[in-house]
Amino acid sequence: MNTINPNTPDDHTDDTDHNEIHHSDCINEGNTGGDSTMDDSTSMTTGGASAASQGKPAKKDSWGYAFLLIFPLIALMNVTLSPLFSAVLSDRIPAVLEFEEPTAITLAGSERAVEGLATLSIPTADLSAWAIGQFIAAKAILVVGLLVATWFATRVVTEVVHARPFSDRASRGLMGLSWTIIVAGLLAGLAQMPADNLIIRDLGLRDAAVSNSITSEVTYLWIGAAVLVEVLRRAVLRGREAQDELEGVI
Repeated sequence: MNTINPNTPDDHTDDTDHNEIHHSDCINEGNTGGDSTMDDSTSMTTGGASAASQGKPAKKDSWGYAFLLIFPLIALMNVTLSPLFSAVLSDRIPAVLEFEEPTAITLAGSERAVEGLATLSIPTADLSAWAIGQFIAAKAILVVGLLVATWFATRVVTEVVHARPFSDRASRGLMGLSWTIIVAGLLAGLAQMPADNLIIRDLGLRDAAVSNSITSEVTYLWIGAAVLVEVLRRAVLRGREAQDELEGVI
């Protein structure tokens, strides 16, 4: 005799409902995971765009700092270029001579008394072609040296602004700057002394107590600049060695 269990249909119905609910939960979880992935992608895209938008001002700021720090070199180059412009545009040469005692000189038909370190605006008609050429050559050497020094200084300042003061590029920049100061200063001085002596000769001041523009103060300033840059270069090298040792310990 067969026995019919009245609970069998209900159990089957419950299992079916349970499976449907479980399938619905899986679908919801899948949708939720997709939304989470989309949110993460959107967040990453927004973060990347924000980082890109913040990167441009930082680059501009770094170049602004670099320009500010090398501005003294640019101003010095402007002062160096002015004698060349004066010789070309106004037919006058601003020669710097040092008079040890009051001396009367005649320029362009007028007599004046000068003493100490004086800048004389001399008409090119009163000077020989050799003196003018030597003077222009000395200034041109100095201008080229300042341009090269400014370029090396810009490289160093850029590394410092980007928080890389001990990098190889900064060390090479300081080495180039040091050699530029030494070589350009030496060549410009060797060219300027004959130019000043020729100007003294053309003005008839051989018997006067006057000397060229390469004074002891200028010489000390040149030596001090070269020594300072070399000290900075050695400090950068020592800092890089210390940084490498620290990274090795960590």
